[in-house]
Parts: sequence; structure tokens; C-alpha cells
Amino acid sequence: MKYLSNFCLILVCSLWSFLSFAQMGSPDELVQAERPDSLSAKLKIYLDCADCSSTYFRRNLVYADFVRDNKLADIHIFVTSQRTGSNSTEYRLNFIGQKDFADLQYKLKTVSPQDETDLLKWGRLLKIVDAGLLPYLSRTSGFEGVRIEHEMVDLPQVQLNDPWNFWVFRTDFGTNFSGEKSKKEYSINVSLRADRITDIYKFKSELSYDLDKNIFNNNGEIVSSEKEEAEANARLIYSMSSRWSVGVFGKLYSSTYLNLNRAFNIGPAIEYNIFPWDRSDRKVFTVSYIIRPNYYSYNQQTLFGQMEEWRTMESLKVSLLLRQPWGAIENTIEGSHFFHDLSKNRLSLESDTSVRVLKGLFLFVQVETDLIHDQLYLPAGNITKEDVLLQQNKLATNFEMSGKLGVRYTFGSTFNNIVNQRL
Repeated sequence: MKYLSNFCLILVCSLWSFLSFAQMGSPDELVQAERPDSLSAKLKIYLDCADCSSTYFRRNLVYADFVRDNKLADIHIFVTSQRTGSNSTEYRLNFIGQKDFADLQYKLKTVSPQDETDLLKWGRLLKIVDAGLLPYLSRTSGFEGVRIEHEMVDLPQVQLNDPWNFWVFRTDFGTNFSGEKSKKEYSINVSLRADRITDIYKFKSELSYDLDKNIFNNNGEIVSSEKEEAEANARLIYSMSSRWSVGVFGKLYSSTYLNLNRAFNIGPAIEYNIFPWDRSDRKVFTVSYIIRPNYYSYNQQTLFGQMEEWRTMESLKVSLLLRQPWGAIENTIEGSHFFHDLSKNRLSLESDTSVRVLKGLFLFVQVETDLIHDQLYLPAGNITKEDVLLQQNKLATNFEMSGKLGVRYTFGSTFNNIVNQRL
């Protein structure tokens, strides 16, 4: 019995020693454990980029430590994006130095073509990030290991030859379908866009057609619904200065859902931006005014006894867009009314806010609200129960509202550059 007890004691001690050694890890890890300040030898960066792959950048920026809160970072890399006239994406990278690097602030930019894959786009952004971090690295001991390679390429001096003269065309065709024994659904969507954008002029146009059809079989009784919409719209904008713009808008459309056989409007517009437009990636504060006559031809007689009519309306819109390291705010409020009856009006509000409240805590709010008193198109007579359930016609209402509210809180280790994609 005594030998058995000694054997068990030896076995337990052996297992404990083995588990302790396994947790200790490799000699390299032991060296790191003996140097708790080794993380501080690297730049601590906070990458604030919606289009960037966290895994890709952690694998390739081996000389930096990624932190999960900008308050803990030496450098906050704040990336914004905008669409260009050719439907490419312009990225602006703002390098915001903090703590010992507070005096270093840089801005770099690059353009990603519309046909560029994610991997090529991340590589392009990584190259800019590497270049932008060099001034910060030069202040650290890690700069001794930096090696810069630059391949000189002789590029012929050629004059820009654009056979399309800045025109960009885009076509889309799509269909959705689903079915089961008692229900079938399908839809068709077709569109064609033609745009031409320069620093002085901006022209955008689109043709579109949408068809949605539902077929129900209720014990042999076939019930179907169909919604059809077609639209052609265009706008031409002229840049008068760094803040003022003028333009003209036009639209021709039809919609069975809105009781419109044909509708047409055209009118001038003017807009003022409190901030210069070259800062539009970070902040935009615009006030715009549009006046336009409208022609309506209805499928059914309206509540106001009209089969067709001309009505002129005006609208005023105020928009605010702020993209900052602490978050983003995008608010728009627009009011409009018809001249023949000022009680026929509408007030719309859209708000999309995402704010970093404090370390690790984010608050986001999305709200869309419309106060509606301008439904001239409502058909006279009673709408059947089937039409209501199948959403064949727009119903009378004095408001529409939708929203989303939430918080996100992250806590725990602030340093973790390990990439592990297993399972």
C-alpha cells in the first residue's frame, strides 16, 4: 500500500510538471515574458478603416501593435472614402499623432479603381500606411531595422488621352424568384446609368424598370398582385465656386403603386456648402433649394377629383455630414410644399449617428421620419382588403417612421496582434 501511495504521488508530481512546462511555452515566449515592456517598443496604432481587413493588416504591419481603442494609440489612422466620377474610390488616410507624437499630423490619399479586388485594394492601402508611419518610426528604436526599397521606372511623358471624355456607363440586370406549392414570387430589375463628372460640371442620369409579381393559390383560387415602376431622371450641376453650386433636375416616371400613369417634373436648384468642397471627405454642411413644376396623370381618379394636373412645389434641404475620429454624424432635414395649397406639405428627417462615447463604448442611432400631408395621388373610392394585404396601392398616412438604436462595448486585453484563422 505504501509503494502504491508513493507511485501515485510521483505520478501526480510528474503530470503537474508536464502541464506547467506546456503552459510556459517556447523559449522565445519565455524571453517575451521576461520583458513586459517589449510591447512599448513598437508603435501602437488604432486603424479606423471600414474597408480594411483587420487580419490582413495585422499580418503585414509586424512592426506595430494594434489596440482596440484610439485613446490607447500612439497613432490614430483615420480613413475616409468617396466615390469618384469613374466610380472608383478615393481613400484619404489621416495620420493623427497622439501622446509623444502629437506634433505629427499627416494626410495621404490613393484611388482604388472600381474593378480592383479586395486583396489589391488592401495592398494599395497598406503601401500608403507604411509610408505614412515612417515619420513616427523615425523617432523609435525600431527605425534601425527599416529598409526602404524604391524601384526607379522610366515612364514616358504622354498626354492624357481619354477616348470616353470622362463618360462612365453602367448597366444592371437582375431577377429574384422563389416558389412553393401555394405561392410564387418573382421580380425583374433593369437599369442603365450614364454619368460625366469633372471639377466644373457634374451630369448624372439613369433609366430604370422594376416589376414585382406575386401569385397565390388558395384551394384552387388564384390571386395575383403586380407592381410596376419605370423612371428616367437626370441632373446637371455647375460648380460656381468652392462653396456655391447651381443645377437643374428632371424626372419622368410612372408607378402603379402610387397611382401614377405618367409624371414629370423639371426645375432649377441652388446649393451652398459652409465648408469648401475639398474637405467633403470629413465635413459637409449644405443648404439647397429646388423649385419645380410637376405634371401628374393618374391611373384612377384621385380623392380630389383629378385625373391629371399641374402642380408647382418648392423644397429646402439642410444636410450635415461629419466624419471625425470620435465617430460620424449624418443628418438631413427637408421641407417641401405645393404652391396651390400650402397645407399639402411634407417634412422629412434622416439621422445616422455613430459615436465613441468612452473607452470601448460605442453608441449608434439611426432614425428616418416623415410628416406627410402631400399625397395628391391617392385614388378615390374604397381599397379592397386584398389590395391592402398585397400592398397594391400606397395607403393614406400622415407619418412614416423607422429607427434603430444600440450600443457596443468591448473590453479586455488591449494588445493582441495574433492572427489565428483556424476553424
